[in-house]
Amino acid sequence: MMIQPRSLQQRTLFYILVPIFLLLVSMSVAGYIFVRTVLLNQWGETAIAKLQRTAHHLDMRMRKPKELLLLLHNREGADINPEIFSFILREIEELDGVVGVNIEWSDTENESYRMRNQPMMGGLHFHKLDQLTVSSPRYGSQENNRIISLESELKSKNDQTVGRVEVVISFDSLINEIIKAPWWKSNKAYLIDDVGNVLASTSLVESERNSTPQAFGSTDALQRDTLRTMRKSEFGTVFGPGSPPGEISGFYRLTEAPWTMVVIAPGEKILQPIIKFKLFYILSLAVSIVAILLIIRGTTNNITERIRNLSAAADNLAHGHFGPPLSVSSRDEVGELTKSFNKMIHQLQQRLLLKEAMNVAREVQQNLLPHDIVSIKGIVAHGLILYCDETGGDYFDILRFPGNEQKIGVVVGDVVGHGIGAALLMTTVRALLRGRVVQTGNLGEIMGDVNSLLCQDTIKSGNFVTLFYLEVDRGRNTVSWVRAGHDPAIVYCPENGDFSELKGKGIALGVDETCKYEYNEQPVGKAVQLILIGSDGGWEVENQAGEQFGRERMKRILADNCTLQPEKILQAIVQEIAVFRGANPQNDDITLALIKIG
Repeated sequence: MMIQPRSLQQRTLFYILVPIFLLLVSMSVAGYIFVRTVLLNQWGETAIAKLQRTAHHLDMRMRKPKELLLLLHNREGADINPEIFSFILREIEELDGVVGVNIEWSDTENESYRMRNQPMMGGLHFHKLDQLTVSSPRYGSQENNRIISLESELKSKNDQTVGRVEVVISFDSLINEIIKAPWWKSNKAYLIDDVGNVLASTSLVESERNSTPQAFGSTDALQRDTLRTMRKSEFGTVFGPGSPPGEISGFYRLTEAPWTMVVIAPGEKILQPIIKFKLFYILSLAVSIVAILLIIRGTTNNITERIRNLSAAADNLAHGHFGPPLSVSSRDEVGELTKSFNKMIHQLQQRLLLKEAMNVAREVQQNLLPHDIVSIKGIVAHGLILYCDETGGDYFDILRFPGNEQKIGVVVGDVVGHGIGAALLMTTVRALLRGRVVQTGNLGEIMGDVNSLLCQDTIKSGNFVTLFYLEVDRGRNTVSWVRAGHDPAIVYCPENGDFSELKGKGIALGVDETCKYEYNEQPVGKAVQLILIGSDGGWEVENQAGEQFGRERMKRILADNCTLQPEKILQAIVQEIAVFRGANPQNDDITLALIKIG
């Protein structure tokens, strides 16, 4: 089952602290293993270097008598001068560790003695020495004194053996330098011949020297591995089992004798520096890891606490509770986030205040609109507005005239833009129009006066208003109107199914204060007529394909629902617009006013 951290602290623990802890531990273990390996390799290199130095000393001592004997090797075929022969033998006898030199001739048993004590005339009849061999250590005439021999046969011109020369060397004197070496005393050390017999070792006691030579590797697995490696290489190191290995061996083969020096040391002794340091290393590692984790934990807890405060403040904000600004205690990303959050709260408060003001403005604007259906003798009028924002610039009004119950006025206006500015301009137009309509003058004069007054407010802002004003007078049976840059009204006669439009000249209000507006009037017949005045937001609605609703669809809906009351007809139009628009947002105010005459 997978662990799913839910809180930020749990995520910090599982995704930061635990991985860092494992990383630090693994790096520490890897570092310990690396140091241990380096120490083992350094010990191997040091051990081989020590063995090499000691082997070089032995080789030099073995090489001196060999080099003197090789002087007897005459490659030109002449006989050896007896005096030279005797001189070389004396030089060999005087070498350190040489016990004696023996010459044996094939025809005379004591020729060597005679040659050393009675000078001979003429040359010695041999040409060369055969290959020198080194014998295994053996005990000589003196007790506890082991010797070795350098032996070579004397060859004639015909390559026949005519004698044998033997240089006897004290083995104990030869290996005395090895035994005195510090590495020999402090470790298990061996001198082994090619067969694997132990010639000398630190474990060979005095009572065992006269017995059968020990076989190297007979009981110990590391010795057997070392012996196998010795047969493949002149020098090297062999690691025993275990990690770290229990024992490690190093070996080096002599050049002048068929012997190999071996030293075996315990792994603990080699790793003594790191073993001594191990406890301190573990303690310091543990303290360091704990300190690092505590620092990380403290830092993450600080961040977590600040994020928790942000979350709590955001939750309070979601429930409508504004608290004091959060304190900014750092300059990191969380501090920047806290600053942005405080700024957001301030701006949100301002927006809420603005929204409250907008709601008040909308309420005021809605109260300025007529809500009831106006019905007087043969005239029924109704209108509606669908705002795309809280407040809008569209405007409609139904005017009643005191003292004349057979006359009503219907006005539809469209202020450029949206929002509070458009709403304020709309209320200004409403006030100017209402104040001027009750005075004398035809509709053209009335609209001209309204335009002149409005231009005084719009000359700097550049705002304007399109407006259509219609009056129906049943007393005179006339319909009169004035058009100030607005779309013509649609007239439908259900009796014959004809459509017509109420047109006229005139530019938008607030553009030119000297503009004159055309007064239009026509009689009202006996047939029922439907007059629809709307803003362009109604027929310019687009669907998701980018197609506009259009005036023709508006006319079709008007014709299909002509028998209904104006309120129902407008509801049908609005429903059709909503279906046509679909998921597309409403981008403009929609204003419709319908007058039914007859």
